[in-house]
Amino acid sequence: MLSLVIVAVLNKSIGVFYKLSNKTILPDLFAPVNIQIVNGYQTQIRQLAIVSATMLVTMALLWVTPATLILIMGIAFLVSAGLDWQFRTRSNLSSDSVATVKLDRHRSWPTWSLLYAVLGYLVDATIAVAVPWLVVSKLHSHWPLSWFLTANATGILLAPLLLKRWSKQSLLTLTAFTGGCLLLMWPTFASLMITMFLIGALRGQINISFFTTIQQIPTNNRNILMTGVLTVIDTTTVIGSLLAPRLILMLGSWTLPLLGGGILLFCLTRLIILLNNQKQSSSDIDENC
Repeated sequence: MLSLVIVAVLNKSIGVFYKLSNKTILPDLFAPVNIQIVNGYQTQIRQLAIVSATMLVTMALLWVTPATLILIMGIAFLVSAGLDWQFRTRSNLSSDSVATVKLDRHRSWPTWSLLYAVLGYLVDATIAVAVPWLVVSKLHSHWPLSWFLTANATGILLAPLLLKRWSKQSLLTLTAFTGGCLLLMWPTFASLMITMFLIGALRGQINISFFTTIQQIPTNNRNILMTGVLTVIDTTTVIGSLLAPRLILMLGSWTLPLLGGGILLFCLTRLIILLNNQKQSSSDIDENC
């Protein structure tokens, strides 16, 4: 049991390390106008890698013992760590030519962007628990789950292409559409198949837009900023995973639609406040004129 705990902690730590490392290095390697495109490619490659790795590991276990497979994965990790070090070296070499601006204290935390990201990761954690439960308890089967997960992965993979015209949409708009999709997540095969694909596409674009926003904030201590951001969103994932079963016990099949309704109501309220603020600002300008 202790070994399993150690392996689980190390595995998660490695994942966090790479996420922090990559998201911190990218702004130093690429021009600001290219960050969103690079994040799009990263999203596609990451999703393709997850699907491919799952298939390869499953097939490898037919011929290779688990211990040998773990050894191969460890060697692969060392190779990837070497490549990561090369990126860090390149980042340090190129950092001299990158103008660094000290982050204004009032802009140190992009509060609203982070809040939309928190809502998104809460959705991810709830779906991860609720959809398998719906498949087993309401559809009385297990095979549809593979189709739903494939649809979700396909949506994430195609997000930069399908939502190319939406790349300029705000996180508020994308989060509102995510809430709208959750309203349609009822325990039927067609409904879950379509909404899992749409949720995947929206979540893919939200991740691209969110990390692009964070990476474009001028700061001379990006590592600390990204550490704080990743701590918040990873904590949200843990809390969401713990709360999801309790929500399902209380709400049953209504869990996802009610969560979507809450998110949609929050986004509409936020939009109304923004519109009122804009009207107020316009009125103040007219009075000054």
